[in-house]
Amino acid sequence: MSVTRPNPQANPRPRTPATGTIALLACVLLWSAPSSLLGSQDTGAWWNALGVRDLSGRTISGSATWYVVAFLGQECPVSNVDIPVLNTLAGRFGPMGFLFVGAYVDPYVDADALREHARAYRLGFMAADDRRQALVKLAGAAYTPEVAVFDRTGRLLYVGRIDDHFSDNGAARPAAATQDLRDVLELLASGKPGPFPGRQGFGCSIPEMPAK
Repeated sequence: MSVTRPNPQANPRPRTPATGTIALLACVLLWSAPSSLLGSQDTGAWWNALGVRDLSGRTISGSATWYVVAFLGQECPVSNVDIPVLNTLAGRFGPMGFLFVGAYVDPYVDADALREHARAYRLGFMAADDRRQALVKLAGAAYTPEVAVFDRTGRLLYVGRIDDHFSDNGAARPAAATQDLRDVLELLASGKPGPFPGRQGFGCSIPEMPAK
């Protein structure tokens, strides 16, 4: 499946079918975490085992009911436009047990530039250094600003667009008519377990990792 993107010269990146237990297993193998964490009911054990770090190299630990990972591209106009939307959602749902993390995924950019981007765009939630794309692989993310939601055990509940502010051909609407991510978070907060179907949005392809 190709990803619609603002830059027509960019190579499309197909979605990786990494979901549920398969995604968790892949990430556990990638980070060499103990296999006993698979299926663990300990809140946040899977997340803490990943060793996700912020842009200063500090571990982002947390015990939450749900984990919302927004994949960000510092040069992607759609990603930048959606940061205020994510800030609003983080402010509303954070107190309800949702941990929001913005994952910077471009392996070709240094951390100083990403820290400056986070400051300039007033990121209202934690910024993660995912330049090695471990979270990308875990979610099967393909573009920015795609969003993934996990439960307390690492089960993937949603991956897809934030809303329909941008149409499939990139045209911007005055306002989003469908708030996909908000609706998913409301359902989770009301007791619906998920998972929920996701729709592909408009954005920028996540850069491929450089060849070793």
